[in-house]
Amino acid sequence: MATISEPTPPTPVTRKGAIPTNMVTYKGRKIPARIDPEARVAYIVEIMSTSFATKEHHITLCLRDESDTLVTQNNLPSKVYNHDVLKLVPSPATEALVVVTSLKTSAQKATSGDGTVNLPSSSDSIPLKLALFNLQKYIKEEDFAVEFMLKGGMKLLVKFLERIEGGLTGNSLAYALQGIRGILEFESGWGDLSDLFIDRILNLLITSSQPNVLRPATAIIRKLVISSPQLSSSSNNRDGKAGLKLPVTPYGQIKKDRKGKSKETSSYNNSNNSNDTRDPEKIDQYGFDRIYSRIKGIIAESESTQGIDGVELFFKVIVKRLEGTGDLELVAQSLGLINSCLRSGHQENSKQYPELVAVLEHLSIRRYVSRLMPTCANNIVEPQILNFQARYGLVLQYSRLKPVRPGSNVLQERMLRELWEYGKLGGHEEGDDVSSIGHGQIGRTAMARTALGWKKMGLCQDGEENAGFLMELEMFRDVGELGLECLHYFAMHEDSFHNLIMEQQAKPAERRCPIGKASSECVKILCEHYKVSQAGHHSPSNFQLFLLNFTKLHQLVLRFFLRMWSESASQIPDFPKVSFLVRSQIRLSLSDEGNKTWLNLEQDFLATEYRTIRDRQMELLEKEDGMMSRSAIVELRDKLGREGYEFLSEQRIGCMLQGGWFNSAMVNVPDILSNVKPNAQRPLRFLRLSPNRRVIAWDEFSHRIENPSFESLRERLDISSIASIRPQTGCAVNSRSPNLVSKLSFSIIGDNDTSLLDLDAIHAAQLAEWTDGIRVLRGEGGMSSKESSDYIHILAELALKVRLLDITGDGVEIPEKMAFGSAPRSVDFVFAK
Repeated sequence: MATISEPTPPTPVTRKGAIPTNMVTYKGRKIPARIDPEARVAYIVEIMSTSFATKEHHITLCLRDESDTLVTQNNLPSKVYNHDVLKLVPSPATEALVVVTSLKTSAQKATSGDGTVNLPSSSDSIPLKLALFNLQKYIKEEDFAVEFMLKGGMKLLVKFLERIEGGLTGNSLAYALQGIRGILEFESGWGDLSDLFIDRILNLLITSSQPNVLRPATAIIRKLVISSPQLSSSSNNRDGKAGLKLPVTPYGQIKKDRKGKSKETSSYNNSNNSNDTRDPEKIDQYGFDRIYSRIKGIIAESESTQGIDGVELFFKVIVKRLEGTGDLELVAQSLGLINSCLRSGHQENSKQYPELVAVLEHLSIRRYVSRLMPTCANNIVEPQILNFQARYGLVLQYSRLKPVRPGSNVLQERMLRELWEYGKLGGHEEGDDVSSIGHGQIGRTAMARTALGWKKMGLCQDGEENAGFLMELEMFRDVGELGLECLHYFAMHEDSFHNLIMEQQAKPAERRCPIGKASSECVKILCEHYKVSQAGHHSPSNFQLFLLNFTKLHQLVLRFFLRMWSESASQIPDFPKVSFLVRSQIRLSLSDEGNKTWLNLEQDFLATEYRTIRDRQMELLEKEDGMMSRSAIVELRDKLGREGYEFLSEQRIGCMLQGGWFNSAMVNVPDILSNVKPNAQRPLRFLRLSPNRRVIAWDEFSHRIENPSFESLRERLDISSIASIRPQTGCAVNSRSPNLVSKLSFSIIGDNDTSLLDLDAIHAAQLAEWTDGIRVLRGEGGMSSKESSDYIHILAELALKVRLLDITGDGVEIPEKMAFGSAPRSVDFVFAK
């Protein structure tokens, strides 16, 4: 038996505190060893190498458990305490050298004209397929990845994937793509990715039908899309690898060469002296624009003339994949790619962002996502659906801020013309001034659009008849192109739209409901309800089916507005009160959106009697008198909501930095495979976030102690390895009801729907702090729990009331609309103090 401990005088221990025994194997031989959990891993490997009398030097070996998890200084104590069987195997750096050797040998054979690349002749290498398998198996280990990149493995791998004829296929291709996917998690190695490589991956996404190939290929393109061009370009210094982190070995040592320089720097500087013909300005330049331009070039020009281009073909395949496969991970990756394109295109202010939105709308992406909602609650696809809702909110906000300019926008011109024709606004009454021409365009009705015609629809107010073509530019000033789209949809889908306009014209002027103005008001109310202006700051906490059908929902709300106007016998001065009535009804009807159908919503808006609605809202209407709906208050509330979100985000992260105690949890959900089994003897787990906010350290305890420091916790969990958070997955390890799922339990999910850690929170506030904190750190979506939403709402409302005390307390009148003067004619002026 090999007794392994540090070469210090042994301390007598009692039987109760005796060091556990581990079985260590090496090439079929076994030796029981008593391992000191505080010993250095390098020292343990050296002793075991001597005990087995290995031919290899101990520096080329390492220890792994039966599941091939590398034994490091952090997880050594848990391996010892759990009596894991360990095996002495080649180290990650050695494995990387073997993989690179195999790639080089196969590349040489392929270059010499031999098409067989699976059986390299070198005795130091292994078959290519096995090498690629080991690559995807060990690529997440930093020692392996760094050695692989320093020896040119990344460049070789990219060359293999660039080959179309005689290249990798089947599982070998899947292993290679998994390797690339793992390398992209590091901050180096990106410079070897060429346009040819990107084109090859994009073609795989269109032509391949193998899920094990599509999953990593989708993840690779998604990673390239979200990579910031500004960040990557800043790393193009003369050393070429400014972004490469110094690798830390499992033994806590930084790799250095014999001259004392870091291994990465010296090796790269040597390789940097070689002739590199690539343009340094194009290396590491990724992001939405570059990937989108490559997507455009997928189809040859000869094929694009048949009515389909590369962008439409590519996203048509991706969108179809949302319902054409039962592979939930592939569905999540596909929707995640669409979300990443929408997110990066918007953040980069790309000129191609409107085109992407138009293509996705043409492919009915919202319909596919809506179909996923009933079956994807509480699984790996749910976070992506919530993220898509936030992306669509940004699309709505983008459309809302886009001005209506029919002279330069063909689509806007067509919608305005069809509005004019469906409303039959060209008929002139006696005394109408036909010379007042709007935009001056003549539609199929051969009638010019006039201000008097738009006035019938309530789009042109009194005093604007002589505004000329500027009148059409101002009709949708507050709601932009989104308001035009919604009114156009209403006109196209409303029965007898012309009769509705004529019905208003038959009433006295003061009793007519301005349909156009009411439509714009409904758009603003819905945008405020869904917090469209804040869509980029957080994701919704529940599915919002009606949001994804915004124009249809607007039609329903506008019909409700017209009904309330008619049944209440309102007049023009009553417009704000009707608007507030509609706002209150929306807030009430959509408060439980996740549990309602379109039938329920139509019942609320179209069948509820006016008396019932009036009695329910009268008290609130008299109390606020519409003040809270004024634009100044709405803008202030939105600003305070964003500030509340940022404040609560930092509070959540602050709680994670302080650390927290959890119960170890057992997974009761059948579709989750747990990597870490709970220990009934040590039922408590303590978690703490690292100061750099990239790693969560944790450990197991039998009882509570004073909060441990980050360095004393043995286990590590990288934020980058977290794919999602799954709530309600199990129960505490010592629960009296082991078959019941705890509402406070959650699992941290990694790749392949595998749980990295299962926890049961002590209380609901702790659950919200950590789950939302992790979502904020991941950077996708943000906080989504009901507790966080309630806190943000409370903070915003309290801050709003405090701000209003300074105004209303002094009797200051809050303006309904701010009036802006004309622009100065010159710069010859100063601001008065």
